[in-house]
Amino acid sequence: MIIIDFILEVIGYTTARLMLPLITLGKVRVQSVSSTETGFNRLGFKRVPDGSLICQAPMAGWIGLMPWVLVVVLIVTTA
Repeated sequence: MIIIDFILEVIGYTTARLMLPLITLGKVRVQSVSSTETGFNRLGFKRVPDGSLICQAPMAGWIGLMPWVLVVVLIVTTA
């Protein structure tokens, strides 16, 4: 379980923290790990007063993991 937590929290979260603002042109940001914000919807997003969205940290881990899973699948299927 520690390995899965590491993958989600370090690799997935970091990837999402870097990629989500780039892909969405700054409209979606990722919640900081130390944040205690509440009020996220079931999908893990929350609208802030400036009109942008904040993605909850655990959801960001899953979102950030998707590109890595796709890369692994592509490598395995083409090899």
